[in-house]
Amino acid sequence: MVVEERAVDATRTLEVVRLLAGSSAAPRVAMRGSSMMPLLHEPMVLALGPLRGDGCVGDIVVFERDGQLVAHRITRVRGGVIQTCGDAVPWSPEYPQASSIVGKVVAVMAHDGPDAVRIDMPSFWRRGLYTARLRGLRAVPFRVRSLGLRMVRALPWFRPRPYVALVQAMSAAVRSDRAAFERALRGGDWGAIASAARRHGCSATLVETATRLGSTTSAAQYLRRSLQPVGRSVVLRGIAVRAQVIAVASCLGAAGIPFALLKGAARLYHDEPDAVLHASSDLDILVPAADLEGASQALRDQGYYERADERRQRNYREHHHHAAPLFPPTPGCAIELHVALAPPGNLSIPLDWQALQPHMTEADGPAGAVRVLDNVATALHYAVHSIGLYRLRDSVLLARALRALSKADLEALRVIIKQERYDAIRLDAAVALAARMAGTAWPVSGPVEEYLRWSIRREDVPLYFAQRSQLAEGWYGSGRRMTPLLLRLVDPRSQIGADPGGKPTLVAAAGRIMAGTCAYLYALAMRAAA
Repeated sequence: MVVEERAVDATRTLEVVRLLAGSSAAPRVAMRGSSMMPLLHEPMVLALGPLRGDGCVGDIVVFERDGQLVAHRITRVRGGVIQTCGDAVPWSPEYPQASSIVGKVVAVMAHDGPDAVRIDMPSFWRRGLYTARLRGLRAVPFRVRSLGLRMVRALPWFRPRPYVALVQAMSAAVRSDRAAFERALRGGDWGAIASAARRHGCSATLVETATRLGSTTSAAQYLRRSLQPVGRSVVLRGIAVRAQVIAVASCLGAAGIPFALLKGAARLYHDEPDAVLHASSDLDILVPAADLEGASQALRDQGYYERADERRQRNYREHHHHAAPLFPPTPGCAIELHVALAPPGNLSIPLDWQALQPHMTEADGPAGAVRVLDNVATALHYAVHSIGLYRLRDSVLLARALRALSKADLEALRVIIKQERYDAIRLDAAVALAARMAGTAWPVSGPVEEYLRWSIRREDVPLYFAQRSQLAEGWYGSGRRMTPLLLRLVDPRSQIGADPGGKPTLVAAAGRIMAGTCAYLYALAMRAAA
């Protein structure tokens, strides 16, 4: 139950209430909310006094939470730790710190008028004591219901499909279509959609879209409330990282190292309008292979350092398309110095400095003109990064890049994509999904369409199965054929964090195949239930 102080300015509420509660003044606070119903509700007024010691079970304490005063009942005191809970929400206990408690309720008035009478008779407090003592028992029905719902939703036939709704909402965001945005959220599980948005890095974009399009539906308001803290942190991080991008560009430029800013680094340096909505956890910079060590040394001279040991650094050099991440001496993003846009052997099309140099242009910024990829190569990079469709944020960025391409540029991109031989279906599918989100024409073959259907089902299966679906991923990504791609995805060394130079383990490979089979069967059941 949130309480509201009516006698002082809101910015001084906490300090004044805390001061008066510790004296004989007995400050009064008005109530709003429903977590303490039925005993406490609007328009009741609470008189506060000091809390002696840790209090007793049944006492109503008022504490500060996120800048507001909250009134909840003490349900347990053990080892100096106070457990509180709203009478109406016995399944959601809280543990306020002693420093956040401003006092306890010593009297309850019917309202804030001059003729208000006290309603906290002995029976009122006895009933509150029984409510506190029986908190665990009263929470059982909710917990049983919650467990039952989780078990039901775990069945393929009743599984919610938040990813589909999220894709539709992000498509509307790319096209600035308010009607489609509201239609995508209508009737969906808003909590599941918010969770999917956080997992796919779309929180800030979803909040910004709801605000920009002026959507006032209940779904939009819920998503704004639940995702705004995450979105705000993404924006703030993006603003802070821009200064780091400028400093790194100045450092490499002064050292005479040829380089090109990629993805988020390029967007931030060029200060694109929505750049801060897609702040990355690292900054990608492309350099010629011959200048990799020189670029690394230039950053080390500025205090950057590798956290990986010598063995891990060697594995990066031999099996990755970038060196081991370099971390800044102060809080910021890691720097990944790339020599190509994809790991060696993953794609057949050349993606190193020499191949991309004809697609480089210059962007102006605080450190002067620096190289960035042109529109075609930028879309290609987003497509490469979107392979597997594991993060919808990459598809959103690719969709926006596609909308910026002319017909000639789209044809040039199509020509490049068609040259791929190792991972052609998944690369083409990445562009196809983004093209649909952008409303851009892109021809799709049967195997690509089948892979798209699989990837959408995969994102709505339980996370345990989704993370172990490499067998089905390789099967559909290979066009239902036994190809090197299928073998590579089933290889346990392909998982994130594994040692690419290590030896494959038969048991680990068998486990991955078994888990992948279960994930495939689950997705098939979802397809049959759709």
